[in-house]
Amino acid sequence: MTSRVHSSLFTRHPLPRGSRRVILARAKLLLCACGAYASTLGALISGAHGAPYTVRLDYAGRPDCPDTEDFTALVSAQLGYQPFVDEAPDRVSIHIVSRGAVLEGRIEWRDVNGGWVGDQSVPMASKDCRRLARALAAALVVQIELLAATAVHDAATGPPKDTNHLPEASAPETAPRSPTTISTSPTKPRPVPLGAQRPMGYARLRPRPVFTLGLGASIGVGMSSSPIFLGRLVGSLAWQYLAVELDAEVSVPSTTRRADGAGFAQQHLLASAAGCALLTPWNACLLTKVGEVRMAGTDIDRPASAVAPVLEAGARVGIGQIFRRRFLIDAHADGLANPIRWSATLDRILVWSAPRFSAVIGVDAAVRFP
Repeated sequence: MTSRVHSSLFTRHPLPRGSRRVILARAKLLLCACGAYASTLGALISGAHGAPYTVRLDYAGRPDCPDTEDFTALVSAQLGYQPFVDEAPDRVSIHIVSRGAVLEGRIEWRDVNGGWVGDQSVPMASKDCRRLARALAAALVVQIELLAATAVHDAATGPPKDTNHLPEASAPETAPRSPTTISTSPTKPRPVPLGAQRPMGYARLRPRPVFTLGLGASIGVGMSSSPIFLGRLVGSLAWQYLAVELDAEVSVPSTTRRADGAGFAQQHLLASAAGCALLTPWNACLLTKVGEVRMAGTDIDRPASAVAPVLEAGARVGIGQIFRRRFLIDAHADGLANPIRWSATLDRILVWSAPRFSAVIGVDAAVRFP
């Protein structure tokens, strides 16, 4: 019933034949204008986000900072393409230096002639160089996107045309303006601000884990009647703020004697696991050690041997230093509790009993495999 009512409404008041033609013509013009506007706007948007803007990169960081390849990957992952080309006319320099307890990153732009265009400093009250490198990469991505958008807009619009005068045939051809300039004033260039927000739609870059393999030497107190020396093989897998560590330890045999010279020798065989929190250059870990201590009588009439289980748990505090981005020296101190205590007797006489607590101080040398 409703459709019939609407149909009768439209048929009662038909439009004149001439009015129909005018309306159809205007509709065609409107559709053409919308299509032209949409195509122009789409070209500008696609050019702003996908323009292959290139620049030459000069990067210099500290030994504990990401290298040139890692920094390039940080920028390329966010842009979606590789912006750094050695043959590019313009150059951007990234420098990271240490000023006391503060790290400072600096971005400096220069044009094709080596002239200064703009710069910006990014200080960080921390020694975490990887965090600073990510901040510099995000700021550089914003600048490159703005430069690419400016270049596409200039190419789409072109220079203004003078309709009052025709160009002279003998006039020399002027050099094209470089689209990579950042300055907005001809007398005082101004760099693109680093505080601009990064466009939406970019995935966060997850840093790759770093594998470390090394050897260590340490001194243990409370594991025998006298300090003992231990050697260990250690491997770890580290992310930005967390690390997982596994190691195997063996001690140099030590001898405990009673007053008449009889005694026993003991040797520790241990395996440990640790979970660490990293705050460069410091680290703090929770660790557990399991293994056994092997004992054998010495300088007695009827020597015997025995094996006792070992279980230790505690915490570790360490400090590390990276050299040439590959080598790591780490010093650490462990505090351990002994839930399982054991004792050694000779002729049913107590010679030594394991204390409730022990400590280890050591140094490790390792190689990093990023």
